Amino acid sequence: MFKELGASEKAALAFATLVMIALILYEHTSLIQINGLVALILCVTAYIPVAWKTVLSAFKNLILNKTLNEQFLMVIATIGAFGIKDYAEALAVMIFYLIGESFEEYARGKAHNEITSLVKLKPQTVRVIDENGKAAIVKPRQVKAGQIIRVLAGEVVALDGELISESAAMDTSAITGESEPRAYLKGEEIPSGCVNKARVIELKVTRTFRNSSITRLLNLIEDAAASKSRPEALIRRFSVWYTPIVVACAVILALVPLFVSGASWSDWGTRALVFLVVSCPCALVLSVPLSFFGGMGAISKTGVMIKGSIYLENLAKLKALAFDKTGTITRGAFSVTGIKAQEGITGDELLSRAASLEQESSHPLAKAVVASATERKLKLSDVTDVTEKAGLGLSGNLDGAVIAAGRREYIEEICRLTLERTDSKGTDIFVARDGKFAGVISLFDKPKQSAMPAIKDLERMGIATCLITGDKRESASEVARRLGMSEALSEQLPEDKLRNFESFKKRYGISGFVGDGINDAPVLAASDVGIAMGQFGSQAAVEAADVVVMNDDLTRIPGAIRLARRTYTLALENMWLSVGIKLLILILGALGFANIWLAIFGDVGVLILAVLNAMRSLGFVKGRAWSQASQAAARA
Repeated sequence: MFKELGASEKAALAFATLVMIALILYEHTSLIQINGLVALILCVTAYIPVAWKTVLSAFKNLILNKTLNEQFLMVIATIGAFGIKDYAEALAVMIFYLIGESFEEYARGKAHNEITSLVKLKPQTVRVIDENGKAAIVKPRQVKAGQIIRVLAGEVVALDGELISESAAMDTSAITGESEPRAYLKGEEIPSGCVNKARVIELKVTRTFRNSSITRLLNLIEDAAASKSRPEALIRRFSVWYTPIVVACAVILALVPLFVSGASWSDWGTRALVFLVVSCPCALVLSVPLSFFGGMGAISKTGVMIKGSIYLENLAKLKALAFDKTGTITRGAFSVTGIKAQEGITGDELLSRAASLEQESSHPLAKAVVASATERKLKLSDVTDVTEKAGLGLSGNLDGAVIAAGRREYIEEICRLTLERTDSKGTDIFVARDGKFAGVISLFDKPKQSAMPAIKDLERMGIATCLITGDKRESASEVARRLGMSEALSEQLPEDKLRNFESFKKRYGISGFVGDGINDAPVLAASDVGIAMGQFGSQAAVEAADVVVMNDDLTRIPGAIRLARRTYTLALENMWLSVGIKLLILILGALGFANIWLAIFGDVGVLILAVLNAMRSLGFVKGRAWSQASQAAARA
C-alpha cells in the first residue's frame, strides 16, 4: 500500500510515528522523562516533513480558489493541538491523514488497473505484407484499409481485419470479456485487441487504426471518468460549503469559555479539535467515487464499457429499455426471400439494378442485396451521382437512368403514388427507375440467439421493453411477438424514433435505448442511458452512446444492470456509513465525551472502512463464474 509514497516520505512517516509514540509515553506515562521544550522541538521536527505538503496545498487552495478543503481542516486541527500542547495528537492527525491518503491512492490505482487491464497491450508496430510477400514493420496508424498484415503467435492484433488464413484461435477477453478462446474461420472479421493463441495468421485490414476496436476501447476508458454520478457530484458541491461551516462551528466551540463561566479553555479547545478532525469529509469524498469506479471496472470485465458514473447510476435505476431491430435485436445478416418485379423486367434485372446501386453502402440490407446478386452471378454496373437520404434510401444514375431503392415512403415520394402493402414478414426494399415503380425485394433477418434470453431477463427484472424500428409493421410485430416484448413501434423515421422515444420515457421514467446504426445516434444521445453495439455498430452510434457492448451480446445488458444496481447500493451504503458514524462522534465530541483519538478513528478509521467497502465492487465479477451465473440467470 505504501509504495505510492516516496523513500523520503516513508522515512518521514516512520520518524514521525516513533516521535508520536515517544510523546504518548511522555504525556501519559512516566516511562520517558523530557521537558516541554524538548517535546515541542521533537514534535515540530517530526511534523514538518510529514505535513508540509498538506499545509502548502491547504493554503494554496485557500489563496487561489478561495475555498476551504479537508486539508485545511487537518492543518487547523494540528495547529490547535499545538496550542493546547497535545503534541502527540498534533502528529497523530497528520500521520493518519497521510496513511489515509496513501490508502486512497492504492485503492484508486487498483480500481484504475481493473479497467485498464482490459487492454493488455496497445500494439506499437504491425507487420505489413507487400505484393511480393515481404514484411515491413510500421506503426498501426500508417496502415490503410485493404492492406495485408501478419500476426505471429502470442501477438496482439493491432488492426481490425478479415481473416485470410484458414482459421485462427483468438483470446478476445480484452475486447469482449469472454474468458474462453474463440475460433475464427476464413472470411470472418477479427477485432483488434485480441491475442493470437495459435499459428501465424494474416488479415486484410478492414478498419484504420483510428476506427479500430482497440482505439475505441481506449477512448472509452479515457472518457470513463469524464462525468460524475449525482451522489458524487453532490459530495463535491457539498464539500465546498461544508468546510467553512465546520470551521465556524469549531471556533464557536473553542470560544465557549468566553460566555460560560467556569468553562475550561483546554476542555473546549479539545472539543473544537475533535469536531474539526472528525468532520473531515475524506471518507465521503473518496469512497463514493471509488465505489463507482470499481463498479465500472467490474462491469468492463464482462465486455460492457460505461463512459461515466452518471450513466452507471442511470443504468441502476433503469425502468424501461427500447431496442432498434436490425443489427441490434436481429443479426443484421439478411437473406433475400422474395423478388416481385413489375411487368417488363425480370426478377434478376430488378435485383441487379438494386445491387448495383447498393454495392457501395455498408447497410446490412444493402450487403444482403449485393450478396444475393453475387450468388446468382448477376452483372453489377457502376452507378454515378449516388445520393443518400438518411434512414430512407439511395438514388443514382445507372446506364442513363435514375435508379432509386429504399423504404416505401421514399419510393412513393419519387413515384408520386401509393404502393400496396406486402404481406411478407420480413423487410422490403422498394425499387424505382426514372420515377416509375419497378418492384420490391423482400428480405428476412432472424433475431440473435442472445435476444430472447436477454428480453426475458429484463422483463423478470421489472424493466419494460419496446421495439422501435424503421421496418414495416408486419416485420416488427413478428419479431416482437417471437421475443415477447411489451410493445413494438414500426415504420419509424429517425425523427419519429426520437419523438416516440420521448413519449416512451415519459410513461416509464428513466429509460434507455439500444441501437447500432447512424440513424440511432439521435435517440442514443437523448436517452437516459444510450447503449450501442460496439463490435459492428457505427462509429456515430458508439460515440453518441453512454454504454457500449463490445461483443454485441444482448445478454450482457441485464448482467450490466445487475452489477450497476449492486454498485449504486454500495455507494449509498458508503454515504450513510460515513455520515452516520461521523455525526455520532460529532455529537459526542461537542458534548465532551469523545477525545482526539476517537476523532482520528472517525476520520481515518471511517475512511479506511469506507474505502475497503468500496473496493468490494472490484470483486463483483469473478471471471468464468460470473459468466456462467449470468448465462444461468438468462436461461432461467
